[in-house]
Amino acid sequence: MKDKRKKYRLSAIKTYKLRKKDKCFAFLLLFFVLLILYVRYLALPIVINNTDAQLRSYATKSINYAVADTMNQNISYGDIITVMKDSNNEVSYIESNSVKINLLSKTMSKVVMTNFLELAKMPVKIALGSFSGIAIFSGLGPKVAFEINPYGEVLCSFRSNFESAGINQTYHKLYLIISIKINVVFPFQKLEVDSASEVLLCETMIIGKIPEVYLNSGNLTEMLNLVPSKFTS
Repeated sequence: MKDKRKKYRLSAIKTYKLRKKDKCFAFLLLFFVLLILYVRYLALPIVINNTDAQLRSYATKSINYAVADTMNQNISYGDIITVMKDSNNEVSYIESNSVKINLLSKTMSKVVMTNFLELAKMPVKIALGSFSGIAIFSGLGPKVAFEINPYGEVLCSFRSNFESAGINQTYHKLYLIISIKINVVFPFQKLEVDSASEVLLCETMIIGKIPEVYLNSGNLTEMLNLVPSKFTS
């Protein structure tokens, strides 16, 4: 009789331990499921939104720095475009300096990407209260830093524009278009940031009649962008 009671107690203890282990396992499983859902649907969007805003700021600053450096080189209209006229002072053709254009594009692309990667070394910092999901706590508490490893490319292209300034007087403006595309890989999602800026590179007033082919077509722009320069990192 005693042996039966002893066996029953041992069996009850084992059953209790098994139930306790099952409860602990179920609790841990529920905790991890809730943690994944929290990260996926609350914390991760906050990190992505803040990273997106910071990367766009970096892209704008990088482009501005590169443009400032380029403008300091005192690039003139004549360095890029040559306007040839005939004996009647009419424009016979417009020629672009492809060597200068490609060199400028490559230099600009490299400077933009170098500046961007230098700025991107700084971590993204988000206030701890922002992860609560409650607006009133947003921006409160200590900052949590996240390291990011962006990669992407910079593409430089040109746009040519003719504007009438009077009889046989035409403004010819050359614009430099800088586009930067950055990618950052997060758990569950990839962030893509696109930023572009158009800058007036140089301009001049052409005196004399200009052929309609230059005024009403994109031939010159296509010629300028025959070999667009792209820098990838």
